[in-house]
Amino acid sequence: MRNTFVLVAAVLVVAGHAAAGELRGRITTPSGSTAVVWVEGVQGAVGAQDTPLIHARGGKFVPPVAIGFVGREFVFGNEDSRMHNIHLNLRLARHQEVSDRALLYGATLYNIALPAGSAAVRRPIKPYFRYRDETGFIEVTCDPHPEERAFILVFDHPFAALTAADGTFTIPNVPAGSHPLRYWQGSKVADGGTVEVRDAGVTEVVVGNP
Repeated sequence: MRNTFVLVAAVLVVAGHAAAGELRGRITTPSGSTAVVWVEGVQGAVGAQDTPLIHARGGKFVPPVAIGFVGREFVFGNEDSRMHNIHLNLRLARHQEVSDRALLYGATLYNIALPAGSAAVRRPIKPYFRYRDETGFIEVTCDPHPEERAFILVFDHPFAALTAADGTFTIPNVPAGSHPLRYWQGSKVADGGTVEVRDAGVTEVVVGNP
C-alpha cells in the first residue's frame, strides 16, 4: 500500500509540473519594429533551433532581429558579392550605466570574416550570451559597413518569440501560473506586466501603449 501511495504521488507531481498553456498577444507600441517577447522566471529545455544570420545583398542583415538559444548555434552566411566581416558584441547595459569608461561597443563575442561565396560558418551559443539586465542584447555589425546592424537576444529557455509585422506573437507550452512578461524593442527593454497562463488553454494579452 505504501509503494502504491508513493507512485500515485509521484504521478501527480509530474502531471502538475507538465501543466502548460499557449500565450498569445500583441505589442501595441507605435514604433512598428520587430519586438522580442519573453516570459521571465521559467525553465525549460530548448529545442533543436539554430539561429541563422545572413549578410544579404544590398547591405543588410537578415533577419534584422533574431532569437538565439543557449546550447544551439549561430549560422552565419554571406549572400553578397563582396567580403564582409560580421562582429557580434554583447552590449553591457549595466556597465554603461555605472562606468565612466564603459566599452563603446560592448564585449566581443565573435568576429568572423565571410568571403563572397563562402560556406556557412557555425558558432556555439554559450551560456554567458543569454540576456540579463547586467549584460544585455547582442548587437551585430559589419566592420567595413558599421551602419549595417542586427540584434540578437539569447535565452536559456524556449519561452520567447519575435513579433510579426502587426505586433502579434505566440509562445506555446508556457508553464501554467503567474509570470512576469518582458519585451525588447528598439534597443530598449520594457515591463509587460504579469500574465496568468491557464493550463491547457490560450491566454491572450495586449502589451504596451497604443
